[in-house]
Amino acid sequence: MTDTIDHNQTAIGNEDLWQVRDFVEEAEEKPVNPIATLARLYRGQWLKAIVTSLVLGILLGVAAIFSTKPTFESEGLVRVAAKSPKILYADKDDSRLRLYDAFVSAEATYLQSQQVLERAHEIFVDKLEERGETAPFPTLKDFADSIAIKKLKGLISITSKNPSAVHAQQSVNALLESYSKLHMEQSGSRTTLRARELEVRVSELSSKQKFLGEKLLAVGEEYDSSSLAKAHLTKVTQLEELDIRIDELSNTLLEMEASNGALDADTGDMEIKRATLLDRAMADMVFERAKRAAELQKLLLRYQPSHPKVQTLSASLDVIDTAIESRRRLIATLGKTGAITGADGAEKSQSLAELHALKRKLSTRRKELSDAAKDLNGKLIELKRLNEEKSQIAGMLAETRRILDQVRLESRNSLPGTIEILSRASMPNMPASDKRKQFAALGFIAGAGLGALSILILRQLSGRILYSDDLAVLLPPSVDNHVFPKSPAKTDYINFLGELQLMKQWRSGSATIVSITRFEEDTKIPLSSLAEVSSNLGLRTLLVCASEEDSSSATGFSDQIRGKAPLKKHEINGFHYVPYGKSSDAAGYTLEQAQDWLKSASTGYDLVLLYTGISERHISSRLLPSLADIQSIYVAPGVKIRPARRLIARAKNLLPVFVNPKKGDPGCKEHETTSLMIEGVQDEKVA
Repeated sequence: MTDTIDHNQTAIGNEDLWQVRDFVEEAEEKPVNPIATLARLYRGQWLKAIVTSLVLGILLGVAAIFSTKPTFESEGLVRVAAKSPKILYADKDDSRLRLYDAFVSAEATYLQSQQVLERAHEIFVDKLEERGETAPFPTLKDFADSIAIKKLKGLISITSKNPSAVHAQQSVNALLESYSKLHMEQSGSRTTLRARELEVRVSELSSKQKFLGEKLLAVGEEYDSSSLAKAHLTKVTQLEELDIRIDELSNTLLEMEASNGALDADTGDMEIKRATLLDRAMADMVFERAKRAAELQKLLLRYQPSHPKVQTLSASLDVIDTAIESRRRLIATLGKTGAITGADGAEKSQSLAELHALKRKLSTRRKELSDAAKDLNGKLIELKRLNEEKSQIAGMLAETRRILDQVRLESRNSLPGTIEILSRASMPNMPASDKRKQFAALGFIAGAGLGALSILILRQLSGRILYSDDLAVLLPPSVDNHVFPKSPAKTDYINFLGELQLMKQWRSGSATIVSITRFEEDTKIPLSSLAEVSSNLGLRTLLVCASEEDSSSATGFSDQIRGKAPLKKHEINGFHYVPYGKSSDAAGYTLEQAQDWLKSASTGYDLVLLYTGISERHISSRLLPSLADIQSIYVAPGVKIRPARRLIARAKNLLPVFVNPKKGDPGCKEHETTSLMIEGVQDEKVA
């Protein structure tokens, strides 16, 4: 039995380490769950989101029902009866009237014309007034938009859609009445309609044919296409000859440039020598060289050749020699090109300048010929296109004149059909379409989504910390927060103290100062319980209240730090306690005084819990945390994010604690897991 217990103890390890194992073990990364993410965003907001979504959804659904009206539809039919005179058939097609479809389309278009619609609107308004309806009546635009006209082979369908069944019927009947009246008024002029259309077409084609003839004269002028083709061929031949001459001239120039542009090596030698002797720059450089050569000989008599003065003068002589040689070559080059020797008229044709001028002249001539050839080619292409178009117009004109002759012979049958109102509109007894339910469903869905989204946006824009993982987002990657449940147990304080001891800032053998700061007055911090558990664990603990919000009748921190009272501590439940004191003046001490007091008061303790008050409100919360080894901040749900972020940014050795968590806080779940692990270890040790 003893061996078994020893073996279990060896396997289990140190009991204190088991209590904090959950804080030192890293959690495994889990894949992102969208449902869990959505649940996290809406946690604590479900009831509000559901109620808001239902209210907005119902409101928008009801609004959609009342704003959407059912549509009634009424229809009338116009029949176009075909005639079948032989003149209306094509020569090789005896199955279909050539102009019948065009006639039906024309009648359908005429039904939608402004003249017919205006007359129909007047009739429609008169009918409504006879029924006893009062203004406002539908406008002409609304009336026209409510009517749809569709061609169905030999029928023309007239349909009206309107929220009112009476208006739908009256709209169709008014349009049919207007159409029939206007059709009767224009029946006399329609007998020659087809003939007039063909005459206009003949006139248009004739004008176009004449225009094409004038354009042919303008493009070709006095030449036809064959003459332009011959002229174009001549230009192309001249271009080829010029290309050959330019190539030969380019080869000659290359040969002359290779021989420095000279045709005879002995030409102008005497002039070159004379120019060399008479050149002033050459004479100056020769004189300067002679003078420096004499100085060099004098220096060589005094110094070694490696002396700096000798080397400097030698270098200057080399530069002068190079300049003299360059000048001599320049004069020789000028002499060979004829610039000095003065070549006569017979030799000018052989000079490089004249050959280059000739090449430029030939190139200019070639460009002119190329432009002329391009212009001729463009005219040939334009003439070809115009001739083809003229041929097509001539064919179309002949065909149109043939049809016009036939139509004139059959003037009695100028129309391909007759018009008859086959069916007038009837009163619809039920809506053609009723989308109120669909729009109500869409409105409900849109309202529900808008409500849920608004709750989410308000949550994100609230600027407050509601859960422990909201605080974790503000922390550096290396800092983790600790969560206290609403009713902390002894094990919770033990875990927290264990985490303190595992921090590298913990001082073994000397006092570790932990500053404690909160953000709101409603945040309750269990300092006494924490100090009591710490004392029970064997840690010599001192609790100091350094916040002016807890002034008391007894002397304490504020009196002792300014020397008004000696250091005095009270013992409570195994730990020592120093109250704030009588004075409520928070600015009555300096940072050095606080440092000296902490050094004196912490002597003989393992842990000093230093309560500094509310952040950004009490002076102690600004000064004392900088003197502590560990800065602990207590955050409760509802704390604003901005002050928390500012404090975290300037804090060092941070240990955040989340207290009074809401139901479902992820930190509480981790806390329950840790507590179960510790209880299991304790049960195993007891076994």
